[in-house]
Amino acid sequence: MNETGIIQSKKLGEFFKNIPIDYFISSDLIRCKQTLEEVLKYQDYDPSKIRYTPNLREREMGPVQNMFLTEALEKYGKNFRNLGEKEEELCARVNLEFQELLDSDYNNIIMCTHGGVITRFINYLHSDLGYELSSELTPNDLKVPFNTSISIIEFDKIGKKGVIQSFGKTDHLGGKFEVKDQLLR
Repeated sequence: MNETGIIQSKKLGEFFKNIPIDYFISSDLIRCKQTLEEVLKYQDYDPSKIRYTPNLREREMGPVQNMFLTEALEKYGKNFRNLGEKEEELCARVNLEFQELLDSDYNNIIMCTHGGVITRFINYLHSDLGYELSSELTPNDLKVPFNTSISIIEFDKIGKKGVIQSFGKTDHLGGKFEVKDQLLR
C-alpha cells in the first residue's frame, strides 16, 4: 500500500473508532488486510470474529490478469472484462459470504473488499435481489467507489428486506472524492 493508502486507511479506522463492530470479513489480499488492520486498532474485538477469504477478491481476469487496463482495452476491446470470471460468478461467491453473514447473529459487520467487487455486488443486490436504495441514491450513483470509501447496507432479518443506505461515502477522508476513470474492473 502506498503512503496515500496508509493515510486513507488510518482515517477509515478513526471513523469507526466509536462504532462497535461485531464481525470483520475481508479479502485475503494484502491491501484489504492492511486496511482492516487500521480499523482493528480502534476496536475491542475477539480474533475469532475476523475472517479473511478469497471469495472477496476482485474478478479473475483471464488473459488480461495483471495487464494495465488501457492495454487490455486496446488488445481485447471493450469486452476484455469478460475474458475471465463472469460477473455472475463473482456475485455468486460474494453472495455466499454475504448470506452467511445475514444468517448470523451479528449486527454491525465490516466487509473489506475491492472496488470492482463492491460495485458489482451492490448493483447485484439492487438489480437482482431487490434491495432498495435510500432516498439519497439513484442507480447511477452505484459506480466504482473511491478507495477506503464507506457503503452501508441495512438488512431487516425479520422482514427479509435490504436497503442500500449509502454508497462510496468519503466524508471521513475530508471531502467528497470520486473515481474519475470508471474504466476499472
